[in-house]
Amino acid sequence: MSEPLPPELSAAVRETTLRRFEAHRRAWDANSALRTFYRHWYRRLREALPSRDLGEWIELGSGPGLAREFIPELVLTDIVQAPWHARRVSAEALPFADGEVAALVLFDVLHHVEAPARFFAEATRVLRPGGRILLLEPYISPLSRLIYRLFHPELVDMSVDPLVIPAREAGEAKDPFHSNQATPTLIFHRGRRRFAGMFPKLAVTRIERLAGLAYPTTGGFSRGPLLPFPLWKALFAIEKLLPEFVFRLLGFRVFVVIERRE
Repeated sequence: MSEPLPPELSAAVRETTLRRFEAHRRAWDANSALRTFYRHWYRRLREALPSRDLGEWIELGSGPGLAREFIPELVLTDIVQAPWHARRVSAEALPFADGEVAALVLFDVLHHVEAPARFFAEATRVLRPGGRILLLEPYISPLSRLIYRLFHPELVDMSVDPLVIPAREAGEAKDPFHSNQATPTLIFHRGRRRFAGMFPKLAVTRIERLAGLAYPTTGGFSRGPLLPFPLWKALFAIEKLLPEFVFRLLGFRVFVVIERRE
């Protein structure tokens, strides 16, 4: 069985988080470049999902609920429940039976999880054999490391061990937006062999680095586009033609597919 949910967030933190969700929804509506990028990424996620015959597709950390537009079959969840979420769910204590779930989708979520090892242990438990974890996360390349550190509010700390499970402290839970953007890179690039040893039933079947300067020039959810849309669209089209190895140096994102073995 899963662990109980982490301590409840305070009313102030929940309210702040819900305001962030609403701000992200407004930024989404106003930013054509951002919508174009996410449409492309959600299409990639949709193509990598396993058969629905295995069970439900669950999105963890759905935040502003953007996935519904692209993959309406996803069950949207979050640690802070908004009206568009089906239920409150913690990635570290999944409220599903053993072998009940076909897919767990985390879009910009893993690097916010306090103890990723707890999540992967829970994913091993709830996924049916053949089920998958789909991750679309920040990637730390030489270029993105510089840009993230200079212009992005979230931490990039390459010195930590993200697979160490911290002791769960009593009291109020941490801010769900607390993060380390280096987490996916540390796990699936520097620590991939260790991950395989810790979670032998989780086979990493795909690691794809992607998204060059077209990503930060969308302006993200915190600022407006940095290029006129026609110019940005041309940059985006050029990047889609580049080979994957280019993004080892210039990439800002990584797409990871993990399959639950028998």
